[in-house]
Amino acid sequence: MNANKQILVLYCIALIGLPSLCVGQEEDLLLIFPKQLQWINPASIGLEKETNLGLLINSKWLGIKDAPKQQTLFYESFSGKKNINFGGLIRNQSRFAENSIQFFGQFSFPIKLNSFVELHLGIHGGGEFSELNFDYLHSVDGVIIDPLLQKQTHFTPNLGVGFHLKISNYSIQGSFPKLLERFAFQKIFQLSIPNRLYFFSEVEWSQKSILKSNLLKVTLQYHNLGINKNTAQVKASHIFRFGEIYLGINSKKNMGIGFLFDTKKILSIGYAFQFPIAVSSDLKLNNHSIYLQFNIKKIAQKIQIYDKTYVS
Repeated sequence: MNANKQILVLYCIALIGLPSLCVGQEEDLLLIFPKQLQWINPASIGLEKETNLGLLINSKWLGIKDAPKQQTLFYESFSGKKNINFGGLIRNQSRFAENSIQFFGQFSFPIKLNSFVELHLGIHGGGEFSELNFDYLHSVDGVIIDPLLQKQTHFTPNLGVGFHLKISNYSIQGSFPKLLERFAFQKIFQLSIPNRLYFFSEVEWSQKSILKSNLLKVTLQYHNLGINKNTAQVKASHIFRFGEIYLGINSKKNMGIGFLFDTKKILSIGYAFQFPIAVSSDLKLNNHSIYLQFNIKKIAQKIQIYDKTYVS
């Protein structure tokens, strides 16, 4: 195969796989912090019963040029009197020759079924600007401007739905975060439901700890947000007065630890480190996450925990 054909094959593979790759950055990324679920499930809006603004930064494979990076700016507005909450986020992803910017407007509708059961229904809409940039590649046949290496951009609208059901100390949630797909090689703009429907599901159990002043949570997740293969994840978290600590592992043989520190309930600062359990190469395939959240308005509520009531 000559050099021109090699470039053509590379270009076609990248263009066809772009929609999956943009979602596929979540393939082996452990979902440690709660706000990592906001773009996945719009029903998560309002669960924390507070209005907040925050930033989440992910960096993978440090030391490798153009390695995957993510920056997510999120906002959530909670209204205790109205039966609707709204939020939004802007999410930038870069990975070697590809770059994408996603934006969503999100709404959730809480339904109080009884004193122990609460249902949230969510919907979000927005889109994604995607770009393939091969500027750092050079033509091998002397052509100064190679049409195969020109920058490629396109926009894909998106729609997603989800739910969250809390029953006593159990909760179940599920979502379809990406319901629309655009065919890359068609000249006429056309949307359709993708052949591979992306889904996310989670079951969570919470219980008092031995100290009777803290909360222990165990979460099971199953999704296909990566490329080709499904992913299962187990996460345990321990909630203290000053914050929360996390420990997680998934079926991609990755483990993660993290913490979230609350500063007088105004600013939350978090850090998580993810690493592969079994390494088959010399590359440092680690992931670092930095989390900042500003609590703009928190609704005072009485929380009963293990025969002790306090105002949060």
